[in-house]
Amino acid sequence: MNCLGWKVSPAIVAGLMAALVVIAPFAIRIALNARATTVDPRVTLDSAKPLKAAGLTTGAHPLEVVSVMDGEVSRTAERIGEATALALASSLYAATEQIKGRSPRSVRDLLAALAAQNLLPPGLALTQTEGTLTSTYGSISVRYRPMPLGIEVVALGREPADGPALMVRVPDEAAEKGGAKLYIANRLNGVSVPAPFAPAAEVIASGWSPERLRSIK
Repeated sequence: MNCLGWKVSPAIVAGLMAALVVIAPFAIRIALNARATTVDPRVTLDSAKPLKAAGLTTGAHPLEVVSVMDGEVSRTAERIGEATALALASSLYAATEQIKGRSPRSVRDLLAALAAQNLLPPGLALTQTEGTLTSTYGSISVRYRPMPLGIEVVALGREPADGPALMVRVPDEAAEKGGAKLYIANRLNGVSVPAPFAPAAEVIASGWSPERLRSIK
């Protein structure tokens, strides 16, 4: 029996499993490559003669130049991957602990447990501020509601090139079957961050657009 008197309803479990199906590709991609991006154009030079003439290479074999574009689109995609992976790990861990009757009491306890079990996505680090982590391109805040179970991950970029603010919510009443939902701010500056677990209509009214979570290719 849950020592805190909380119970995980079948609807919440179903919603979390639906979220798992939707955002598992993000978690897998982050786990395999913390620096994954959506754009990876490759340019192969069949002949290295022009480069040899310019003194740029001394090798006798063709030179493959790999260029990873770095900009708002790729950084935003990476931040979405981090946020969704963190939301997935947090929600499934919290749900599992509730079923065992030992639900995390606070977001600090939740994140500490994730860190202790190496469940945080690569590249994320805890800070001294409760519920806040740092990443390569900004900061991430986790909001935790034990009952009814809810997780919100709000990611803010350090600079405009890092992309707009975004939020992943699990579960979300606007998502199908109470699954996960992604919200992205409509502008880069002067963003109003919604109150924790605000109704979807309120989030949208404050300047955030709901987006469908899907695998990044």
